[in-house]
Amino acid sequence: MSHPQTLTWRPLGPPDLPAIEALHRRAIGAAGPDVVKPEGPDFFPGILGGRGKAVGAFEGDHLIAYGILQHVLPDADDPRPLLGLPDSVLRVKLAGASVEPEARGRGLQRALIEERVALARATFKDTPILIYATSAPANVASWSNLMAANFTVRAVKLYYGGYPRYVMVHESVTQDLDGSEVILDPADLDGQRHFLAQGWRGSKMVRDQGGVRIAYTAPRPALRAAAAAERP
Repeated sequence: MSHPQTLTWRPLGPPDLPAIEALHRRAIGAAGPDVVKPEGPDFFPGILGGRGKAVGAFEGDHLIAYGILQHVLPDADDPRPLLGLPDSVLRVKLAGASVEPEARGRGLQRALIEERVALARATFKDTPILIYATSAPANVASWSNLMAANFTVRAVKLYYGGYPRYVMVHESVTQDLDGSEVILDPADLDGQRHFLAQGWRGSKMVRDQGGVRIAYTAPRPALRAAAAAERP
C-alpha cells in the first residue's frame, strides 16, 4: 500500500513531543479506556527517549498522524508464553497510533501499520522478532485495519486496568488453513476464547445481517503449535 498523497512522512523525535501529545488528546476525544488507552505522561517521552520509535505524517507543518513502535516493554505485556515462543524472540509492539479526526478516511491508519511493520523488520533485521499489537474488541476500526495488514487475533487478554484486548500477531507468511471457519460477534469473548484455545485465529472482518463480526479460521493441526516469530 502506498502512502496517502500530499503528505510528508518522517521519524519523530523529542522536539515533536508537544504535537504528538496534542494529537493524541484530539484523536481519542471522549472515547473511554474500554476502546482506547489514554497514555500517561511518561509514555511518549519514554518512546522518544529510546524505548521505541515513532513515525509521523505531516500536512505542511501540521502533524496529522503518528504511529508508535515499542521494543522496550513491561514484563506484563508479554504474549510469548501463550504463543509458545522463547525469551530469545524480541517483542516489538505497534503501541498506538492517532489520526487527526478531520483526516480520517484517507487510509492513514493502514499506512501507519505497514510503515511500522517495515520499520520493525529493518531495525531488527538480524533478530527473531514477534510483531504484535493489542486492540479493543469494541474498536472495529483498529482491529479491522490490523487484519487487513496480515495481523490475526491470537488471544483475548485483560489489559490497562482490566479491559479486554485482542492480542494480534503479524503473520509473516500466508497461513495454511484447513478451510474450517466460524463467525463470531466481537462481544462474545467466551466464544472467541474457546476457539482461540484450540489454535483458531481471528483473520478477517465480516459484515452480515448480524452486524460487524470476525471470521475465525483453523490452521492445519501440524501448524497450530508453530512459532509466530519472524525470522531474520
